[in-house]
Amino acid sequence: MTDGDKRFGFFGVVREVGWAFLGVRDRANLERTTRSSPLHIVLAGLLLTGLLIAVLVTAMQFALGDRRGSGSTQTPPGEIVVSQQRGE
Repeated sequence: MTDGDKRFGFFGVVREVGWAFLGVRDRANLERTTRSSPLHIVLAGLLLTGLLIAVLVTAMQFALGDRRGSGSTQTPPGEIVVSQQRGE
């Protein structure tokens, strides 16, 4: 096998799929990735998709904060609360 005929191993495919997620790839690596095992490409895609979802969920939880420990009376999600107090 010449240098251009080499195939990526699993971690090489993960790296290339990661770059594909960002939209940054060159032609030579694209051609080498397509010669790699389809199973590696699918597994790398699923792995990186799960990782992306986990990062996004974690970022949203961090951005919104933990609202359970605020000390105020909490209502269940979806329940509408109408204040019974008058402005006296």
